[in-house]
Amino acid sequence: MKMPFRTKLIGALFIIILTVFTGMGIYMTLNRIKEVRSEIVSNARMFVILTSDKIGDAFLRYFKTAFFRFRAIALEQKAMNIDLENIQIIDLTGRIQYDMAQYEKGISFAENPYSTDPFVLQNIKKMEMNIMADDHLCIIVPYVDEYGVHNYSIVYHFSLKRISNEVSNVVKGSIAMGLSMLLLSVVLAVIASNRITGHLAVVSKAAKEIAEGDFGKVITIKTGDEFEDLANAFNFMTEKIRGNIRELNNLIGELKKRDIQKTQFLANISHELRTPLTASIGYVDYMEKEKMGSLNPDQKHSLEIIRSNLERLNKEIHSLLLVSKYTLEGIKLNPEEIDISELLENIIKNFTPEVKLKGLVIKTSFAQKTLTGDKDNIRTVVENLIGNSIKFSAPATAITIATDIENKENQKYFKFKISNYGATIPEDQVRKIFEPFYQVDATTSRKYGGIGLGLSIAQNIIEAHQGKIWAESKDGLTTFYFVIPQGG
Repeated sequence: MKMPFRTKLIGALFIIILTVFTGMGIYMTLNRIKEVRSEIVSNARMFVILTSDKIGDAFLRYFKTAFFRFRAIALEQKAMNIDLENIQIIDLTGRIQYDMAQYEKGISFAENPYSTDPFVLQNIKKMEMNIMADDHLCIIVPYVDEYGVHNYSIVYHFSLKRISNEVSNVVKGSIAMGLSMLLLSVVLAVIASNRITGHLAVVSKAAKEIAEGDFGKVITIKTGDEFEDLANAFNFMTEKIRGNIRELNNLIGELKKRDIQKTQFLANISHELRTPLTASIGYVDYMEKEKMGSLNPDQKHSLEIIRSNLERLNKEIHSLLLVSKYTLEGIKLNPEEIDISELLENIIKNFTPEVKLKGLVIKTSFAQKTLTGDKDNIRTVVENLIGNSIKFSAPATAITIATDIENKENQKYFKFKISNYGATIPEDQVRKIFEPFYQVDATTSRKYGGIGLGLSIAQNIIEAHQGKIWAESKDGLTTFYFVIPQGG
């Protein structure tokens, strides 16, 4: 399914905006996580510095004699930091002397347990503050009594859950802002796309009108940007096209005029040549009948050669006259029912000398024996095709002629087919052989004779019958076809 450019543009802008805001949201979230984590660590560090001595002193003074007083002081300190989860006092052997979380739950031990935390055991004896921030924040600070003795370390455990809460708030804020900006951006994208596609639609419509032949279309876009440049370039292009079309029309008119003059010249010169040619053929006929005296064998042979060449020349002049007539006057048809088998039989008889000279065999097959068309013109087409096949057939080969009826799109067509074996016509020249005066190669006219009008005449006649003529040539087998609608 074809997607409109406007939809693609809006979709692309939507994806870009969504990507930008998603990236911004991720950046803001990660940045806020970093800020909150840093804030928690900084506050915890300051809290430990401010409370460790007070908790240590209270432990030494009250833990064994007035525990309730120690407990009150410890809880008071804990309440000062919302992230603090637990306070432990651990001696240098790793034994837990006090665990606020356990005591507040009412859990007591017959014998104080040892800490199993690797970080605690590793840093319990050190004289400096040590911090570990992983799934929670742990700070170990040594407690030194008034005599400078380090018997205990205080371990603070802080929660990092506030980070999750802050992230949740940031995400919610980002989503709310993102949706608002996204909605605004979509509106802007629609407006922008309408502006862009609106101008493109104008250009597209003008291009379609030009494609349909309306070269007078002028685009007016005044935006002061690339769209105006595009419109100006388009108008310049159409103006150039209009100029070229005017030149082409003038050239075509001049060529048509010269073509008509050429055709008229060919018709005149053919007519002028035919008059003395007819007289020459008449005198040859008169001499062959020995009305001007008896002839010896050599003289008779010479006259036969003269007659043959005069008749060949007469045939080519007749072709020139036909081409000139068809070009100047068109082809006038007188349709009638034609017995194609009888017509072919008469034509083949006329080619008997040429067929025998090359040792050819002509095979015929008539699946359809009649057609409707102009008899004289159809005869000309068939004569030209048979003569062409005989001329280009290899010696001692067969020519096959067949007729049939072809049904296509509820229309019946008479189909004629003639095949011969000889030289293969190159694929790029198969269509050109129907052009006037065209020869397959430069040596053809000298080797076989003729001026290349027979197939052109045949094409004009078949097309006048609303039919089609074509050729196929492969591996030495050349076949000509023509089809004519029945009743045409």
